[in-house]
Amino acid sequence: MSTPELLTREWVRQLVIGEGLCPFAHPVFDTLLIHVSDSPDADTITMDFIRVLQNVAEADSQQLPTALFVTPAAFDDFDEYWNWSLICDNLLVQMGYEGLLQLATFHPDYLFEGEDEEDMSHFTNRSPFPMLHIIREDDIENALASVRYPERIPERNRQHMRRLGKEGLVQRMPALAQSRLFRAK
Repeated sequence: MSTPELLTREWVRQLVIGEGLCPFAHPVFDTLLIHVSDSPDADTITMDFIRVLQNVAEADSQQLPTALFVTPAAFDDFDEYWNWSLICDNLLVQMGYEGLLQLATFHPDYLFEGEDEEDMSHFTNRSPFPMLHIIREDDIENALASVRYPERIPERNRQHMRRLGKEGLVQRMPALAQSRLFRAK
């Protein structure tokens, strides 16, 4: 049985990097912090998130460029998760990290507004567990400068997920078949 940290790391390696969903992930993979907050309590998780956010903000960017904050025991409901992510985004601003850090959202039941619920495009932001990605804005700007047509990345990813399909995802990473990502709703 895989731990949340190991499954998350494998998801990043096999799908995010392996399928080219994020052209910026490979250079930071070896220094990627994956922090798992196992509590089912939202207040405890939020306090834990604040500590991780501070650690990333205060760390040397070469030693800790980015972090995934994973919550395997909470936020099963996407709307609850989304509301919590907005709280975290507000905390980031209140703590004075706006312009330094930003958050990206991932959840097993991620849904883009306006897309059919069954569309594979949602899998660009679906992950084995609810998580927040803490990203340095300077790193995003530097990475975007080296990518031709960065504005095309989201649509390219949606098309790739549609071509790949659920079977292709599981074929590339069999452990996903038993994860929350593919549970019956």
